[in-house]
Amino acid sequence: MKRLITRFWSETSAAVAFEAVILFPVLALAWIGSFAFFDAYRTYNTSVKATYTIADLISRQEEVDQAEIDGMRNMLVSMIRGNDDVQIRVTQILRSTDDDYRVDGSFATGTLAELATPNLVPLEDRLPAMAAGERVILVESYIDYAPTFDVGLNDLTFDNFILTRPRNSTTQVLFDDGTTVHGTDHDDGAT
Repeated sequence: MKRLITRFWSETSAAVAFEAVILFPVLALAWIGSFAFFDAYRTYNTSVKATYTIADLISRQEEVDQAEIDGMRNMLVSMIRGNDDVQIRVTQILRSTDDDYRVDGSFATGTLAELATPNLVPLEDRLPAMAAGERVILVESYIDYAPTFDVGLNDLTFDNFILTRPRNSTTQVLFDDGTTVHGTDHDDGAT
């Protein structure tokens, strides 16, 4: 009996096939997991770059309207590939002479609400130091992401918060909602 057990342990003719049966599922799970994590990273990275691109496009324009913002959202959807759960909000913020922040204009897509002046209070610590009368453009994007494979990643929402200064000759972007008066004292938030 001892000789049979010794011969069984020293037999190596099926070792490769046995190892393959054990390791193949582990390698397959590692490959699928790396694909899922890479896809999540690709989606996040693309969303950041696309949001910066949208902010740069808006900062160079003199006027935007809701149709243009909807078009930029569609561009973001096509850049992310295969994800329609994308919303963006574009807001121009003014630092008034009494050191308060005020919304000059805001557009949003989907179910996202436009930003109003009272809603700026929780965001003030994220806004840059600005001189009185200076404006910044805030572009926020929200991308819902559901992993293709269940490898431990939960459903995620990638939210980007990008600030840029207007780069046109008037140092502001006019938010044309159909009721605006075009001029240097333009303010969509005025009552």
